Amino acid sequence: MNIKSEFSRFHPTVQFIYFTSVIFFAMFIREPVFIGISLIFSILYSTYLGGKKALKAIFAFIVPMFLLIAVINPLFNHAGVTIWFYLPDGNPFTMESLVYGIVSGGLFSCTMLWCICLRYIMTSDKIIYLFGRVAPKLSLLISMILRFIPKLSAHFREVRNARKNIGCDITDGNFKERIGNGVRIISAVLQWVMENSIDTANSLESRGYGLARRTAFSLFKIEKRDVIIILAVLICDICVMWGYFGGILEFEYFPMISELRINVPLILVYVILCIMPLILDIMEGRKWRYTELKI
Repeated sequence: MNIKSEFSRFHPTVQFIYFTSVIFFAMFIREPVFIGISLIFSILYSTYLGGKKALKAIFAFIVPMFLLIAVINPLFNHAGVTIWFYLPDGNPFTMESLVYGIVSGGLFSCTMLWCICLRYIMTSDKIIYLFGRVAPKLSLLISMILRFIPKLSAHFREVRNARKNIGCDITDGNFKERIGNGVRIISAVLQWVMENSIDTANSLESRGYGLARRTAFSLFKIEKRDVIIILAVLICDICVMWGYFGGILEFEYFPMISELRINVPLILVYVILCIMPLILDIMEGRKWRYTELKI
């Protein structure tokens, strides 16, 4: 649990409904204003939760992928009526394909950023709580993957640092020696993975996981504030879905870019949906600071 985030202290059902909503809208709504809103608030919330680590991930992975998608699309997609110039192979480079590439990059970016926020908030115990009875094997697999990836990265860094201190890193020696050093590092990490898997399997077996009459204990309880947030998220969802299926959020890029229609009430609803957890965290932070000042 992220102690910095008040939203992480809400019931797992609240968090699951919220992130399902924002990720679904981030994946399927192609209206530029809504993409921009989702991108802005996903950046703000991911950096609020992860700090410098999240910023590093954004600049190391999200931004390059955004630029790659934006650049590659007009090189292979030549639809559109506004031709800027012709490529060496004779195909046109159109404004519509470039704009669509930028939009596609934005869709990918905000989807990945919301998933980063999900990883900070939805811990493995919450996933097992939500899906343990419905699909125990799947929930265990997902929770183990979420926990295993950071552990694997940390162990890889440990092995590499140890090898680096004795001059056997992948950057030391000639080309053949570097390959050998890399193979040894990967071999050590894979050996640790197999040993860790055996230990995990033995631990699960000793605790009776998978038995038909096995019970589970949880401290999660639905409170009044959880119900209020669930209702607020569902109301926002209904409004946005009404706009989506009602054609208000339809936007065409080919053969010509549609005229942008601004629906202020619907935009405000989507802003409220995207900013909701950040506002909860900021309000809680101010409450704690005010309490400390009074004390």
